[in-house]
Amino acid sequence: RMVILVALSAAIYAAVLIPFKAGIPIIPGFTEVRPANVFPTIFGLMFGPAGAWGAAIGNTLGDLLGGTLGWGSLAGFIGNFLLGFVPYKLWGSMGLVPRADMSPNVNSRRKLYAFGVVALVSSAACALVIAWSLDLIGIIPFAFLAIVITINNLIAEIVLGPPLLLLLYPRVKKWGLIWTDVMAREEVARGFLRQIGALLMIVGALGGLAAGLGISTDLYGQQLFNFGAGAKGKVGVWLGVLPFLAAMLVGSFMLSGREQFTEDVDT
Repeated sequence: RMVILVALSAAIYAAVLIPFKAGIPIIPGFTEVRPANVFPTIFGLMFGPAGAWGAAIGNTLGDLLGGTLGWGSLAGFIGNFLLGFVPYKLWGSMGLVPRADMSPNVNSRRKLYAFGVVALVSSAACALVIAWSLDLIGIIPFAFLAIVITINNLIAEIVLGPPLLLLLYPRVKKWGLIWTDVMAREEVARGFLRQIGALLMIVGALGGLAAGLGISTDLYGQQLFNFGAGAKGKVGVWLGVLPFLAAMLVGSFMLSGREQFTEDVDT
């Protein structure tokens, strides 16, 4: 069933992405206004790893069928994977969601707040990887692309995510397709020091975004909302952001998801 959920997530994401390719482009050939970016987050929360892989594959299909496949698609694959991966890995590891009800829904104020946190971190993580990669090869300045992707992702997630979750979660749960219903607890990576892993992921994503913006604007004259300003492909941005990417990578191995199997006493 997880394979089916990967295919379903990818198909839905690509199908909603493609019509907007020619809609309101922000950087022609690289990014556009993307309300579809709500799907990786809610699919990640509901379908777990299947949602993350579906987001990565769906984005690549969207690029291929929408005529924008290029060097940025590889970074987009990783970035969109993180857009689905970070929410389901962080959901139960930060202490924001009550142990008694870890269901990936926003049916309480506390879980709505948790959704906002994972949406922000996943948006920043996605933006960090894509902007760092494309600045590194001298295509698009880090500052402009990072802030555009973060805002683009976050608006879609915050505005559309809660109502979609409230609408979809009860039905998906009834069908037995929530990832903790599909997978056995033993199939999920055990992880270790999960709260530290969550901290590394959060600091890596948000700290890396802040560091990259600071370096690119202060040292290289890039501007947040000016595509043509500043120098691209400079080693300072590459080196300044790299430790934060490493922190995200380490944090991803430390995080688990087993804690969301609330029927088990041992977390």
